[in-house]
Amino acid sequence: MNPMLRANLKNSIAWRLLRGLKRLAAPPRAAVPADQRTGQIVWTNAPPAVEAGATLDLKLQLVNRAGVPWPAGGTQPVALRARWLTRFGEPFDQPERTVPLPANLYPGEPRTLAFKMTAPDVVGDFALALDFVQNGQGFGETRTALTVVGPRSTDIDYHAVYRTANLQQNHWWVVGAYHSKEQYEQSSKERREMLVRCGLTPDFRVLDIGCGTGQMAGALENYLSPKGAYAGTDIGAEAIEFCERTFTKPNFAFRRGGMTDVPFNADGSFDMAIFFSVFTHTFPDETALLMAEARRLLKPTGTIIADVITSPLVERGAGHRGEMVLNKDYFLKLARMLGYEGEVIGRWPWNRHAERFMFQLRRSR
Repeated sequence: MNPMLRANLKNSIAWRLLRGLKRLAAPPRAAVPADQRTGQIVWTNAPPAVEAGATLDLKLQLVNRAGVPWPAGGTQPVALRARWLTRFGEPFDQPERTVPLPANLYPGEPRTLAFKMTAPDVVGDFALALDFVQNGQGFGETRTALTVVGPRSTDIDYHAVYRTANLQQNHWWVVGAYHSKEQYEQSSKERREMLVRCGLTPDFRVLDIGCGTGQMAGALENYLSPKGAYAGTDIGAEAIEFCERTFTKPNFAFRRGGMTDVPFNADGSFDMAIFFSVFTHTFPDETALLMAEARRLLKPTGTIIADVITSPLVERGAGHRGEMVLNKDYFLKLARMLGYEGEVIGRWPWNRHAERFMFQLRRSR
């Protein structure tokens, strides 16, 4: 090209514009300036809840809202970082992921990114934090709230369980998956001893909500005096029919109830209401309604005995019929709303973030 013509072309507006477009199209070799770290991440297929430990197929839309392109490669690439946070915004004890961008991210040009991510392995309320990261520094973070529940394979349909079980052959397995009748009977004895420590006497009138196939009916059959009484209720018609055939003392009564109603009208006549492995399977609102039913039927001096699986990772309650995990403070708040104060009478580890508590609830003074 003629040198004079080349010089004139370089000074032309078209040449300067072409050079500017080339600079815009070329990814920067240095770190993205702080004022150019504006982006958007949209999780396009986010579910409201996932199973613990499940593999998620994430589909993200990435948008660079800055004025310069972000490099996907080179010595200082921009990548996508994904990490789980607890409901307090703290990092969960699960490795974060850094995923390379599929290509250079140019201003205003959406890119789709798909990758797999493993959900937390415990029940709780979490957030998946997604942000762009360069040289270890994140920018443009977005958080999506997500509830993690137990695996679907651990969910339970109690009606189906009772309907298909052979209660005459293994009634102890249905209510607690005990490996043997001996384990079932030992557990029954230990529970009765605990109730005695909580004030149970032979003359007590005991209300057993969620009585199943009569674990506590059997434990109390030869303990309660003729002045005492036992009333059991369960949602399973088969369980109630089994108990009526098995426990025939005149001061023992069984009735089928609903998930949140207790079918007895003896208001204010019971000394103790027991919920063994009930609130571990009911949703928070159901738990509150059942405690209200117990309050209706208990004497002012009556107490509630109940076990609850708790975790600080849960804001209120999370899970399904197979396992419901509650926030401990939230459960005690429900009890206080109904006029009860809770005392811990037993405590066992459940998993690395959850515990199982046994509470005794007494009327507030």
